[in-house]
Amino acid sequence: MTERTTTKSKSRKIPKANPLFEQWISEWLKEATEKNLEVRHGYRRALTSLQKCPLPLKSGKECLILKFFGLKLCNKIDKKLEEHNKLSPAIDGSIVNDTSKRKKNVANILQPSTSTSSSAYKPDSIISMDHEDVAVTRHNSNQNPSAAEKENIILWPNEFTVILLIDTGESSSLRKTNMDKVTSELSSLNVNFEMRRLSVGDFAWICRDKTGKELMLPYILERKRLDDLSGSITDGRFHEQKFRLKQCGLDNKIYLVEHEKKYHGLPISNLQQALANTEVIDGFTIVRTENHLESMKYIANFSYLLSNMYKNKILTTHSDDDSDYGNCSNYVKLIPFKTFSAGSAKNKNMTVRDMLIRQLLQVRGLSVHKAFAIVEQYPSPRSLIHAFQRSKNPLLLANITYGIPVKTIGSAISKTLFQIYSN
Repeated sequence: MTERTTTKSKSRKIPKANPLFEQWISEWLKEATEKNLEVRHGYRRALTSLQKCPLPLKSGKECLILKFFGLKLCNKIDKKLEEHNKLSPAIDGSIVNDTSKRKKNVANILQPSTSTSSSAYKPDSIISMDHEDVAVTRHNSNQNPSAAEKENIILWPNEFTVILLIDTGESSSLRKTNMDKVTSELSSLNVNFEMRRLSVGDFAWICRDKTGKELMLPYILERKRLDDLSGSITDGRFHEQKFRLKQCGLDNKIYLVEHEKKYHGLPISNLQQALANTEVIDGFTIVRTENHLESMKYIANFSYLLSNMYKNKILTTHSDDDSDYGNCSNYVKLIPFKTFSAGSAKNKNMTVRDMLIRQLLQVRGLSVHKAFAIVEQYPSPRSLIHAFQRSKNPLLLANITYGIPVKTIGSAISKTLFQIYSN
């Protein structure tokens, strides 16, 4: 095998990944600001999101992977791009960001087709978007170092395989016939998958080379049927699961909600509000499917895109500063599976603050955002107990504010916590 040699690059400013798109959106933002149009706020948020994207995008449609990019803006970019190509034919296929040499980041949200055909999966028939705003795509650039990361794992381009992981907890919660259906459908869609215990989430993706070294791709998917969603909201698991997903070390969280014809549970309006909060406030991607088969097709499509978009990348646990690859624009920092498992396990070592948040989330009606607002002022159970004991006031927490627009904790939750922590 040819020995790889690397050269330490000189410190230099990394070029923008999408300079042309940034230029156009900046122009539209300036024009909208001068005319005092409401759309200026959307342009500003979209521009900020684009500037944070580390990988090149070659069309407006591909900008749908970013937060604050709706179909209207993406279509506008594609129209502008078409005009640009007519004026600059020499640039040809690598027009915007030299994408003939560098692949874009994987699509973070692919709304599945409404077709229920059981035909074999085709990569060119995968996407049908039914809402404008989609989740932001980010990489794990600031994870806490662990012993696993210090192994300095490197997976070289085209020398690894993307594998879908199916949680064995997810499989055990289904009847045997349903699990057989899951595996047979994924097999028929040519998905490379394996069963493994995941400490959080139902589906995730790893990259593995021939030597067995593995790195986690920064995407995790939680699958819920409507009755599952209703039950988790009712018994309080909904907020705890979201909290644990946020702590897992994978930046892109997908909540796949599977609709069904027969449903008995909370009012649909309650579920829709919970999902809206999860998308807007928590930053999750919400994907809705009509049935089980459509869910499997979505997962198959997403697995294909992950494989296609990462195959030409250098995947590593290195940070930018300690890399030795020369041009750093083609590598992505990821975490090992061991780090993911340790970071998201239910029984992992937690700080006192984390423990208090977990306690608060067990209270009915107390969301993650309310819990964080409370621990900002009372970071430990002891401090909360002492505060209640000193004040002897059941409404001590009622006026604590959180969220945008600003809301208060409220008297009901304050009284409940007073009963718990003052005795």
